[in-house]
Amino acid sequence: MEKSATRAVWRRSARILLLFAVAGLLIYVFEHWGDRYMTRLTAYVASQGRLGVVIYIAANALGTMLLVPQGFFTVPAGMLFGWKLGALWASIGMTLGAVGAFFLARYGVRDHIHRMYKGNRVFVRLQQLSRLHPLHVISLSRIIPVIPFPVASYLLGVTEVRSLPYALLTWLAMLPETVFLASGGHLLHTGLSGKTSLEAGVALAVGGLALAVVVHRMKRKFLNGGEGL
Repeated sequence: MEKSATRAVWRRSARILLLFAVAGLLIYVFEHWGDRYMTRLTAYVASQGRLGVVIYIAANALGTMLLVPQGFFTVPAGMLFGWKLGALWASIGMTLGAVGAFFLARYGVRDHIHRMYKGNRVFVRLQQLSRLHPLHVISLSRIIPVIPFPVASYLLGVTEVRSLPYALLTWLAMLPETVFLASGGHLLHTGLSGKTSLEAGVALAVGGLALAVVVHRMKRKFLNGGEGL
């Protein structure tokens, strides 16, 4: 389990770097090779007011339930809404999607999930921890992605985790990474569009530091035989 978690952390870091690289390239192409498309897109989304926010949150929630990685929604949120509102709307959308997946698994596809993951080491460990430390297993599954965030939402739905703590801890545990990704997206947009955002840079650094500290603490607590619980 510990080796799996270590690999998961490195894979997650590599994916984040790749995501930022691709996002930066696309912003540069759209902004400088096109007719300032990113600036125009941001202005258009802002002009839609609440409708744009509702559409984004709904798409994010649906994407989470369809197993789309969170970064595909969180980085663009920072580009379109700024790092503060982007992080807020992204966290709401992901939480709604995670809760939807949780209830779908618990009351709709429970038997199918049990058949699909029967004997899976990670799933068995999640079930064991959900009986002993239900709050910890929620945090663990969000902060150290041995399995992807959307998949974990379905698997937790068939454990003994309760729905309200699940929703609250899902939102809280994802905040550092959400702020990190949203501020990174905002910083890429403003920087490559010829602007600067010191505030977003600070948020990126703080979010990254918070994420690193939390991941380190969670790994030490939960992946060395459950010591310290």
